Amino acid sequence: MAIDRDIRELLYDHDCVIVPEWGGFLSHYRSARLDEARQLVHPPGKELGFNRNLLRNDGLLADHLAKRAGIGFDAATARVQDAVQAWKQDLDRKNRVELPLLGIFYRDADQILQFDPDRRGEFLKDAHGLRPVAAVPVERAVPVIPLPSPAVVEPLVEHVERRGTYLWAAALVAGVLFTAAAVWAYRMGANEQVQWSGFDPFGQRPDRTYIAPAEGPLKEVGPTTPFTLPEDASGIQVLPLVPEEDLALTVDLGSIAPADTTSVAVVAKATTTTIRRRFHVIGGCFAQPENAERLFQELVAKGHPATRLPEYGDLHPVAYGSYADRATALEALAQVRTQHGGSAWLLVR
Repeated sequence: MAIDRDIRELLYDHDCVIVPEWGGFLSHYRSARLDEARQLVHPPGKELGFNRNLLRNDGLLADHLAKRAGIGFDAATARVQDAVQAWKQDLDRKNRVELPLLGIFYRDADQILQFDPDRRGEFLKDAHGLRPVAAVPVERAVPVIPLPSPAVVEPLVEHVERRGTYLWAAALVAGVLFTAAAVWAYRMGANEQVQWSGFDPFGQRPDRTYIAPAEGPLKEVGPTTPFTLPEDASGIQVLPLVPEEDLALTVDLGSIAPADTTSVAVVAKATTTTIRRRFHVIGGCFAQPENAERLFQELVAKGHPATRLPEYGDLHPVAYGSYADRATALEALAQVRTQHGGSAWLLVR
């Protein structure tokens, strides 16, 4: 039985449809584009691709076939396997398998499976039925920018005369500043008792001579006695500091108790238990992370314990919830299908 119809119907709602033992069909959003050669504007759509490494059965295709044909899940899985076996036989005999509105499969020179998508396939609901429209060019008036008037070139003689005037002015200002700086430096370093009647800013100044202040003989200091505390001292004690000068210090030594070293530190060990949740009720599997985040926020807003599972290949799965045992997961799957339709499926990881 042909299953290409089921694959096309699933591509309208899912970005990835996996055919077990064959590969996965991937759809990517494509924005509207302009064909300058044909003067046409093409509507947005989805580009179809294929990944031959996606072989693990996620149950989405068999579940859709079972609902459409009114058969059990196992019988639908068997039909999918028969269809894949027929594709492989046609590929061995004719080296070509054509799926209507999906594309053509063939093997290259290295016997590797290749896929050529059918450009007539439309998998974007919002753009279904739209056709290319003619692109009418719009002529825009180019503003006229007036050309600037030519600059007047002054004679070279005037520039030379002005440059000489500037040099003389700069030399005069530099001389005034140098004279003022020399006067200021001389006044800042001179003594207050200097007679300014014989002021000569450019004359030589005598070197200053350092005169040490007069000091008396140093007093000899005898040997000092180290300060020690009396043994087994406690309470208020009067301790002599300098016996020769009758200097003493009154201190409170208190009482000294021996340290208790009989206590034993006990380290408590914390134990944690991690529950592994292997059964996931999948609500969608997307190639774009933005679509997965959008579905995740919708499920959380509706009160579901939704989770985003780790990326699987190029896909981003979103689950209604994750459970530790199969019975609880199947019960949750039945409840989700009753409330939200039959698009949910069970993933064991």
